[in-house]
Amino acid sequence: MRVKSETRRQAIIEVAKDAFIRQGFENTSMSEIASRVGGSKATLYNYFSSKEEIFAAVMESSAAEKIANAFKILEDSNDIHTTLTAFGMHYLHSILVPEIMAIRRMALNEADRSDIGRHFYENGPKRGWLLVSNYLQRQIEQKTLLPCDAGICAMHLKALLEAEVAEPCALGVIESPDESELKMIVERAISVFLRAYQA
Repeated sequence: MRVKSETRRQAIIEVAKDAFIRQGFENTSMSEIASRVGGSKATLYNYFSSKEEIFAAVMESSAAEKIANAFKILEDSNDIHTTLTAFGMHYLHSILVPEIMAIRRMALNEADRSDIGRHFYENGPKRGWLLVSNYLQRQIEQKTLLPCDAGICAMHLKALLEAEVAEPCALGVIESPDESELKMIVERAISVFLRAYQA
Protein backbone atom coordinates (compact mmCIF):
# COMPACT_ATOMS: atom_id res chain seq x y z
CA MET A 1 0.00 0.00 0.00
CA ARG A 2 1.28 3.46 -0.88
CA VAL A 3 2.13 5.80 1.94
CA LYS A 4 -0.32 8.66 2.39
CA SER A 5 1.17 12.07 1.75
CA GLU A 6 -0.01 15.37 3.18
CA THR A 7 0.62 17.00 -0.21
CA ARG A 8 -1.74 14.54 -1.88
CA ARG A 9 -4.35 15.03 0.85
CA GLN A 10 -4.21 18.81 0.39
CA ALA A 11 -4.55 18.41 -3.38
CA ILE A 12 -7.72 16.37 -2.85
CA ILE A 13 -9.10 19.03 -0.50
CA GLU A 14 -8.40 21.83 -3.00
CA VAL A 15 -10.00 19.96 -5.90
CA ALA A 16 -13.02 19.04 -3.78
CA LYS A 17 -13.38 22.62 -2.54
CA ASP A 18 -13.49 23.92 -6.10
CA ALA A 19 -16.03 21.27 -7.13
CA PHE A 20 -18.25 21.84 -4.08
CA ILE A 21 -18.28 25.61 -4.60
CA ARG A 22 -18.95 25.36 -8.35
CA GLN A 23 -21.69 22.75 -8.32
CA GLY A 24 -22.71 22.10 -4.73
CA PHE A 25 -22.16 19.19 -2.37
CA GLU A 26 -24.96 16.98 -3.66
CA ASN A 27 -23.93 17.31 -7.32
CA THR A 28 -20.28 16.45 -6.67
CA SER A 29 -19.38 12.74 -6.69
CA MET A 30 -16.39 10.90 -5.29
CA SER A 31 -15.70 9.64 -8.83
CA GLU A 32 -15.50 13.19 -10.13
CA ILE A 33 -13.15 14.29 -7.36
CA ALA A 34 -10.92 11.25 -7.99
CA SER A 35 -10.88 11.97 -11.72
CA ARG A 36 -9.99 15.62 -11.23
CA VAL A 37 -7.24 14.75 -8.75
CA GLY A 38 -5.85 12.22 -11.19
CA GLY A 39 -6.33 8.96 -9.34
CA SER A 40 -8.81 6.25 -8.57
CA LYS A 41 -11.68 6.19 -6.09
CA ALA A 42 -9.67 3.60 -4.16
CA THR A 43 -6.90 6.18 -3.71
CA LEU A 44 -9.45 8.76 -2.60
CA TYR A 45 -10.90 6.34 -0.02
CA ASN A 46 -7.38 5.78 1.27
CA TYR A 47 -7.50 9.40 2.49
CA PHE A 48 -11.19 9.97 3.19
CA SER A 49 -13.92 7.49 4.08
CA SER A 50 -16.76 9.53 2.56
CA LYS A 51 -17.72 12.65 0.69
CA GLU A 52 -18.93 14.08 4.02
CA GLU A 53 -15.45 13.59 5.45
CA ILE A 54 -13.93 15.42 2.49
CA PHE A 55 -16.39 18.27 2.98
CA ALA A 56 -15.47 18.47 6.68
CA ALA A 57 -11.79 18.69 5.67
CA VAL A 58 -12.62 21.41 3.12
CA MET A 59 -14.49 23.35 5.77
CA GLU A 60 -11.70 22.97 8.33
CA SER A 61 -9.08 23.99 5.77
CA SER A 62 -11.05 27.08 4.73
CA ALA A 63 -11.76 28.06 8.31
CA ALA A 64 -8.13 27.58 9.27
CA GLU A 65 -6.98 29.75 6.38
CA LYS A 66 -9.55 32.51 6.65
CA ILE A 67 -10.90 32.71 10.20
CA ALA A 68 -8.20 31.43 12.57
CA ASN A 69 -6.37 34.78 12.68
CA ALA A 70 -9.51 36.51 13.97
CA PHE A 71 -9.62 34.25 17.01
CA LYS A 72 -5.86 34.67 17.65
CA ILE A 73 -6.49 38.37 18.30
CA LEU A 74 -8.24 37.38 21.51
CA GLU A 75 -4.84 36.39 22.91
CA ASP A 76 -3.72 40.05 22.81
CA SER A 77 -3.44 41.98 26.06
CA ASN A 78 -5.03 45.20 24.78
CA ASP A 79 -8.08 46.74 26.45
CA ILE A 80 -11.36 44.99 25.71
CA HIS A 81 -12.69 47.64 23.30
CA THR A 82 -9.53 47.52 21.17
CA THR A 83 -9.37 43.72 21.23
CA LEU A 84 -13.04 43.18 20.36
CA THR A 85 -12.94 45.81 17.62
CA ALA A 86 -9.89 44.17 16.01
CA PHE A 87 -11.52 40.77 16.42
CA GLY A 88 -14.77 42.02 14.88
CA MET A 89 -12.98 43.43 11.83
CA HIS A 90 -11.04 40.21 11.22
CA TYR A 91 -14.09 38.04 11.86
CA LEU A 92 -16.36 39.88 9.43
CA HIS A 93 -13.62 40.07 6.79
CA SER A 94 -13.31 36.30 7.13
CA ILE A 95 -16.95 35.24 7.04
CA LEU A 96 -17.83 37.58 4.16
CA VAL A 97 -15.32 35.93 1.82
CA PRO A 98 -17.34 34.32 -1.01
CA GLU A 99 -15.68 30.93 -0.42
CA ILE A 100 -16.72 30.86 3.25
CA MET A 101 -20.25 32.02 2.43
CA ALA A 102 -20.54 29.27 -0.21
CA ILE A 103 -19.42 26.60 2.28
CA ARG A 104 -21.88 27.89 4.87
CA ARG A 105 -24.74 27.80 2.34
CA MET A 106 -23.84 24.21 1.41
CA ALA A 107 -23.80 23.15 5.05
CA LEU A 108 -27.23 24.71 5.59
CA ASN A 109 -28.58 23.17 2.39
CA GLU A 110 -27.37 19.67 3.29
CA ALA A 111 -28.30 19.76 6.98
CA ASP A 112 -31.52 17.76 6.52
CA ARG A 113 -29.91 15.09 4.33
CA SER A 114 -26.59 14.36 6.00
CA ASP A 115 -24.27 15.13 8.91
CA ILE A 116 -22.69 18.01 6.97
CA GLY A 117 -24.44 20.65 9.08
CA ARG A 118 -23.24 19.03 12.29
CA HIS A 119 -19.68 18.69 10.91
CA PHE A 120 -19.74 22.34 9.86
CA TYR A 121 -20.98 23.54 13.25
CA GLU A 122 -18.75 21.30 15.39
CA ASN A 123 -15.56 22.06 13.46
CA GLY A 124 -16.25 25.69 12.65
CA PRO A 125 -18.55 28.04 14.57
CA LYS A 126 -18.70 26.00 17.79
CA ARG A 127 -14.94 25.66 18.05
CA GLY A 128 -14.24 29.31 17.24
CA TRP A 129 -16.89 30.79 19.48
CA LEU A 130 -15.74 28.63 22.38
CA LEU A 131 -12.48 30.61 22.17
CA VAL A 132 -14.49 33.84 22.32
CA SER A 133 -16.42 32.50 25.30
CA ASN A 134 -13.14 31.66 27.06
CA TYR A 135 -11.83 35.18 26.38
CA LEU A 136 -15.03 36.74 27.73
CA GLN A 137 -14.89 34.49 30.81
CA ARG A 138 -11.42 35.86 31.55
CA GLN A 139 -12.82 39.39 31.22
CA ILE A 140 -15.64 38.51 33.63
CA GLU A 141 -13.12 37.13 36.14
CA GLN A 142 -11.04 40.32 35.80
CA LYS A 143 -14.26 42.31 36.44
CA THR A 144 -14.00 44.06 33.06
CA LEU A 145 -17.40 42.59 32.19
CA LEU A 146 -20.44 42.12 34.41
CA PRO A 147 -21.05 38.63 35.85
CA CYS A 148 -22.89 36.56 33.23
CA ASP A 149 -22.85 33.32 31.26
CA ALA A 150 -19.83 33.75 28.97
CA GLY A 151 -21.27 31.38 26.35
CA ILE A 152 -24.46 33.41 25.99
CA CYS A 153 -22.41 36.60 26.05
CA ALA A 154 -20.33 35.26 23.13
CA MET A 155 -23.48 34.45 21.14
CA HIS A 156 -24.76 38.00 21.71
CA LEU A 157 -21.46 39.36 20.38
CA LYS A 158 -21.72 37.09 17.34
CA ALA A 159 -25.28 38.22 16.66
CA LEU A 160 -24.35 41.90 16.93
CA LEU A 161 -21.35 41.56 14.62
CA GLU A 162 -23.30 39.65 11.98
CA ALA A 163 -26.62 41.52 12.30
CA GLU A 164 -26.16 44.13 9.57
CA VAL A 165 -24.31 42.10 6.95
CA ALA A 166 -24.09 38.32 7.28
CA GLU A 167 -27.52 37.32 6.00
CA PRO A 168 -27.87 40.03 3.31
CA CYS A 169 -24.40 39.21 1.93
CA ALA A 170 -25.02 35.45 2.02
CA LEU A 171 -28.27 35.93 0.08
CA GLY A 172 -26.64 38.28 -2.44
CA VAL A 173 -28.88 41.19 -1.43
CA ILE A 174 -25.91 43.48 -0.74
CA GLU A 175 -22.23 43.51 -1.68
CA SER A 176 -19.65 42.94 1.03
CA PRO A 177 -19.05 46.30 2.71
CA ASP A 178 -15.84 48.21 2.06
CA GLU A 179 -13.31 48.83 4.82
CA SER A 180 -14.85 52.08 6.11
CA GLU A 181 -18.38 50.62 6.15
CA LEU A 182 -17.12 47.50 7.89
CA LYS A 183 -15.39 49.60 10.53
CA MET A 184 -18.63 51.48 11.29
CA ILE A 185 -20.58 48.21 11.48
CA VAL A 186 -18.07 46.75 13.94
CA GLU A 187 -17.94 49.94 16.01
CA ARG A 188 -21.74 49.94 16.35
CA ALA A 189 -21.77 46.27 17.34
CA ILE A 190 -19.01 46.63 19.95
CA SER A 191 -20.57 49.80 21.35
CA VAL A 192 -23.91 48.05 21.94
CA PHE A 193 -22.18 44.96 23.33
CA LEU A 194 -20.11 46.92 25.84
CA ARG A 195 -23.10 49.04 26.91
CA ALA A 196 -24.83 45.79 27.82
CA TYR A 197 -21.94 43.91 29.41
CA GLN A 198 -19.11 46.23 30.50
CA ALA A 199 -18.71 46.55 34.26
